[in-house]
Amino acid sequence: MNMKPKYVAHRGLSLHAPENTIPAFELAGKSGFWGIECDTYCTTNGRWIVHHDRTVDRMTNGTGRTKDFSYEEIRKLHIVAGNGIDAYSNLQIPTLEEVLSVCLSYGMHAFIEIEEYHQDRDLEKLVSLVRGSGMHGQCSFICFNADDLLKVRAIDDRVPLGYLSSKPPAAADLELIGRMQPAFLDYDYRSTTPEDVRNCRRAGIDVSMWTVNDQEISKPFEDAGAVYITTDTILWNAMEPGDHSSSKN
Repeated sequence: MNMKPKYVAHRGLSLHAPENTIPAFELAGKSGFWGIECDTYCTTNGRWIVHHDRTVDRMTNGTGRTKDFSYEEIRKLHIVAGNGIDAYSNLQIPTLEEVLSVCLSYGMHAFIEIEEYHQDRDLEKLVSLVRGSGMHGQCSFICFNADDLLKVRAIDDRVPLGYLSSKPPAAADLELIGRMQPAFLDYDYRSTTPEDVRNCRRAGIDVSMWTVNDQEISKPFEDAGAVYITTDTILWNAMEPGDHSSSKN
């Protein structure tokens, strides 16, 4: 019998508060999530911030490439879009330290997606930041770029790594994960089947699925042994999304 998967709030509880904001991560904590996923960029002066897009245009009142901002410049922007934005004012793009502090207070794991940075020493700063946050045992780094994950592995031999892919599972994925251990595969459910998950599990590889917002879609993957399910909302039967979406912290 398979264990119940661990649910991960995608960019925080992002169907109920603006994505990758402190309220979205706090809402995930209040809703009982095992973990959160967040996206990270390094500013021009070496600070790691949490934002998804390659530009700030969609979510903020600014414009430009996310990684081209200094820390001071990006903190002057205001988030003006996202689910439930009318309930929140004066939202900023958070630092990774702020997000990890929320995770620590709620006992949540953090899936930290590496987006863009400037030089390899930025990755050293990222690992050092996590170590200094008190979250080193509650964090995993995930990325679509295998080379970035291998660089992190060279810096830290213990932190779990997740290889993100939107392509159908391939034998090369298993070989890659074998080189990165401890590590797992993180697949788009739309390009993966429950049988793919079973095959990975038979090979001793943990699998995470993203981004699943329908319980009927989630269940076959859960039954196949997916260890993590990333979602924008609340999937399990014990809770309804409306139970927590009115929180305004």
